[in-house]
Amino acid sequence: MDGVVLCHLANHIRPRSVGSIHVPSPAVPKLSMAKCRRNVENFLDACKKIGVPQSSLCSPYDITQCRLHPVRVTVLALVALDTTSPDGKPHKIISAGSPASCRASETHSMVSVTTQTPPPAWQIWDIIGSSLVHIICLVLLFIAYSWIELT
Repeated sequence: MDGVVLCHLANHIRPRSVGSIHVPSPAVPKLSMAKCRRNVENFLDACKKIGVPQSSLCSPYDITQCRLHPVRVTVLALVALDTTSPDGKPHKIISAGSPASCRASETHSMVSVTTQTPPPAWQIWDIIGSSLVHIICLVLLFIAYSWIELT
């Protein structure tokens, strides 16, 4: 992992908690290992500042090598610290237990979930209508070019 999404998550929970995020550009779509490491370190520093307990923090190695269980524990602890939405309404809280195979004693973390309505999707008639417009334009162009060749 390059740490970009994790840095954005930390900034979402507490704005400006990650000062700089190295983001891939269209010209160079993959970050160097040094920039990935820097993003990961910035994320973990932000987690410490926000108040994630040291026992819940994963190592930079866990993130760069995509070891998901330790990263999951860190993200759940970080998200649990975000208890209110920007409008002051509390989130729904759901319990997420860690798998028994990963730990002898099962622990429960609190996950914060914001209920938002998804953006409106295209209705089927919008798709059919725009398709018909394109087909009619293509047919008219075909007729115009055919007419020019006949005359």
